[in-house]
Amino acid sequence: MDREPDGALPGVLEEIEDVAGRPTAIALALAWGGREVHIPKPLHLARHPDHPLARLLEAEGTALKVADYLGGCSVYLPRARRACALHLAAAGATAAEIAARLALSPSAARRYMRGAP
Repeated sequence: MDREPDGALPGVLEEIEDVAGRPTAIALALAWGGREVHIPKPLHLARHPDHPLARLLEAEGTALKVADYLGGCSVYLPRARRACALHLAAAGATAAEIAARLALSPSAARRYMRGAP
């Protein structure tokens, strides 16, 4: 399996980063990474502000951008553990906290934080 460069987002997350920004892509990976997710069409999302996607991306205000780009599609969201670990570390999380959040061993979390493979 090819590894993404440090901090790079794999698969559709890279496209989401281009369309709606890195915080949105990371939020999706943290919430639903490793799962196939149906993205609602923009009209459905606008009519249902309580939709899980709208609630998840409320702070970023980017749910409609994601829906405009991928609305009506089911997409697999990669886990993006390396990028998520780096994001959490930048936000001040410890290796133990990162390990618990991403279902990693503490040593794997420390490796990701150091940028090691």
